[in-house]
Amino acid sequence: MDEQEQEQLKQEDWERYRNKLTQKNGDFVATFGSERGVRALGYISDFCLEHACTFDEKSARKTDFNQGARSVILEIRHWLDMDISKLEKE
Repeated sequence: MDEQEQEQLKQEDWERYRNKLTQKNGDFVATFGSERGVRALGYISDFCLEHACTFDEKSARKTDFNQGARSVILEIRHWLDMDISKLEKE
């Protein structure tokens, strides 16, 4: 395989990756972008302790559980805040 073919494969891989990211971002925006989605996101935010302390001085296990719950809302926010137009091929 020559360099041109390798570069073509890299470009095709990049396009597939970019398309997956764009689709995932679109799915999150469609799910949480409506009025009902915003309300549900507010509930998830409270439930996942997005703006609360996750530390529990009495229980390390509870702290770990709370951190796990928070990771859910952080992942959702990550996809909602992603600016797909800024994706560049590295």
